[in-house]
Amino acid sequence: MVPAMSEVSGMRFVFSALTSKRMAEALCNYIENDHPFLGICLGLQLLFESSEENGQVKGLGLIPGMVGRFDSSNGFRVPHIGWNALQIRKDSVILDDIGNHHVYFVHSYRAMPSSDNKEWISSTCNYGDNFIASVRRGNVHAVQFRPEKSGGKK
Repeated sequence: MVPAMSEVSGMRFVFSALTSKRMAEALCNYIENDHPFLGICLGLQLLFESSEENGQVKGLGLIPGMVGRFDSSNGFRVPHIGWNALQIRKDSVILDDIGNHHVYFVHSYRAMPSSDNKEWISSTCNYGDNFIASVRRGNVHAVQFRPEKSGGKK
C-alpha cells in the first residue's frame, strides 16, 4: 500500500519526485501487474494522464483523462470542502460499508468521468458537475475523498 498523498504536496512535486527517483515506472509496473494499491486524494489524481494543477503536469497515465480545477464560475466554492453522498457505479470492497453514507472531501481538482475511463470508475459525486470519487480495477483502488474523516455522517 502506498501512503496517502496530500493535495497540499502538489501534483507537480509528487510526479517530479517519483520521476527523479525512477519510481514512476516502477509504480506503473506494480499497478499494471495488479498488485494491491490504495491511492488517497492526490494518489487518485496521479493515476490519470495529466493535471492542470500549477500548469500542465504529466501523471502516470494509467487512467485516461485530465485532472482539472473545479469551475467556480457556477457559484460553487473552491476548494470543495465537506460531506457529499457517493453514487456507487461498480462493486468495490472499499466502498461496501459506505452505502448511502456521506464521505468527506477537501480538494480543488477533480477527474471527470468519460467513455474512455468508465471501466475504472467505482463511484462519482456531484459538486456542480459529476466527478470521479473513486476508481477500482482489480486490486487497484483509489479515492478522492478522505477516508479517515468519512463515515459517521448519513
